[in-house]
Amino acid sequence: MSLIAGVAAILAGVLTADAKKAADDAAEYAAIENLIDRTFAAIAADDPEMWRPLLTDEARNLSFRPDRNGPKGALSMRDESYKEVLADMTPGDPRLFYERWIGEPTVLVDGPVAIVWGRYDFWIDGVFSHCGVDTLNLAKIDGAWKIAHFMYTVELEGCATAGDAAPEGARASPE
Repeated sequence: MSLIAGVAAILAGVLTADAKKAADDAAEYAAIENLIDRTFAAIAADDPEMWRPLLTDEARNLSFRPDRNGPKGALSMRDESYKEVLADMTPGDPRLFYERWIGEPTVLVDGPVAIVWGRYDFWIDGVFSHCGVDTLNLAKIDGAWKIAHFMYTVELEGCATAGDAAPEGARASPE
């Protein structure tokens, strides 16, 4: 085999491996995007049955929000298992909840772990409620991405979308 043919064979192998890795990465990102879409749908429905398949068995929820009883700028932290969170949900709640990313979230994947981080806004019945940051720690278990830890902030001031008209999905359908 000539030197040129050998180099070409090596490059072809590297390019093929790179193309396969890119395809595998694209599939992982698509699966994570699907999980996040299903998570936002579960938030909208306030339905524990929609949440259960998205979570690891020991998933936790951690939130930081303004402390109504503390000094200005003070935060209260709520740390709960999703068993507690799901028990507090009200399926059939007539309110319409809507959450969306503000911009593109950052997604980092390495083997069976991934992190999704991004700014979001939240609407209730077509009225702006708050914004913040969502951080989801994901684990790939038995071939499926699941939420191991969902952490978020609730910010009532300084939200870029606070004065915007309600997005299409945040408004109730006309009856």
